[in-house]
Amino acid sequence: MAEELDDIGRETAAIMRQMLQLATLVALRTRERGQKEAEARVKVTEARVKEVRERQLREAREAKARDPRNLELSRVLERAPLEKGISLEKDRFAEHANAARSQAQASAASRSILRYDSTERRSALAQHLERIGVAPELAAVRMLMEVGQAEPASEAVRKVPEDTKRAGQVREIEARGLVRTRSS
Repeated sequence: MAEELDDIGRETAAIMRQMLQLATLVALRTRERGQKEAEARVKVTEARVKEVRERQLREAREAKARDPRNLELSRVLERAPLEKGISLEKDRFAEHANAARSQAQASAASRSILRYDSTERRSALAQHLERIGVAPELAAVRMLMEVGQAEPASEAVRKVPEDTKRAGQVREIEARGLVRTRSS
């Protein structure tokens, strides 16, 4: 009977060892699977981050390509560079400058008809700033500065405000009143 108990104990110990080995093997496999899943999740996350970065760069490139300032720069760079030295040909830029100068003089003549600080002038300036690609915040600041400038100094000196005329008349009346009270 003692031998039977020893045999049962040995068999139980062997079964326990096998169960422990199986449990260890299962735990290792589960851990490996978990690590593989975690690595796969990391790869997916890194791929998503990479896609987002590429999309942001692509959008930034597209926005830069649509920017009118960059379009103008690329157009200027595409022009043939000026040759060094003196050219005997007529200057193309001088003709353009003369045309621009005459246009500016004509617009200045038409502006003199308008008041110095008119809504038309400010709206034209705002449209010009928008057309040349000035940031809207900077254009807004410029327009706020323009609102405070009512008339040029020469116009301000020529015109006498109505309030000062009335104040002078009131002073004359008060002065006369004082004179009358003193004389009587």
